[in-house]
Amino acid sequence: TPSPSLRKAQALLRPGRRLSEHAAKQLLRAYGIRVPREQLVTSAAAAVRAAGLVGYPVVMKASGAQLAHKTELGLVKVGLTSASQVRDAYRELTDIARFEEIDLDGILVCQMVGRGVEMVVGVTRDQLFGPTVTVGLGGVLVEVLDDTAVRVPPFGEREARSMLGELRGRALLDGVRGAPPADVDALVEVVLRVQRMALELDGDLAELDINPLMVLPRGQGAVALDALAVCR
Repeated sequence: TPSPSLRKAQALLRPGRRLSEHAAKQLLRAYGIRVPREQLVTSAAAAVRAAGLVGYPVVMKASGAQLAHKTELGLVKVGLTSASQVRDAYRELTDIARFEEIDLDGILVCQMVGRGVEMVVGVTRDQLFGPTVTVGLGGVLVEVLDDTAVRVPPFGEREARSMLGELRGRALLDGVRGAPPADVDALVEVVLRVQRMALELDGDLAELDINPLMVLPRGQGAVALDALAVCR
């Protein structure tokens, strides 16, 4: 049975196009996946107002459908603690985007989220099996680590937990070197919500990549810090 999220999600899709980070996060929010508090702004003054509402310190990121690797281009500013830093960051981000000839839909002013375990959860489409769901260790080294598990939906909680058990870095979720155990239940819930998206949006969604999904200490949940979505 289609979930109530389906209608909201379909209104956000743009056939044949890649969504901006802001739009991709709205897609996640439609399926109940937690994202940081954030506002999309188009001026330095609006960025300062947004930072006051989101709460310092903040992260600022360029948002546009063309952008897949913002960090490499210097289009992410972290740990901004004052209005002057926010104004300077806005000007720097828009200058870089102009120099690189990147079209932006705005600048995201985002809540800074606490440290946790960086994971990746995604959807791709296999020619034989249709939509598949991937979970693994995430962050900027996701391609280097190549530590993932894949399933074909539909599947339930037991299978989602089995996916985590296949990861070479599974011990990171249990807490290493004094780090607290991560909220594995919240991670499993995100995997299940993503597999629901994969099934319901099979005709519309070609690819989804949540990286990083920050899995916070036990009881604090998991937050999608960045997302990429490509429509069929």
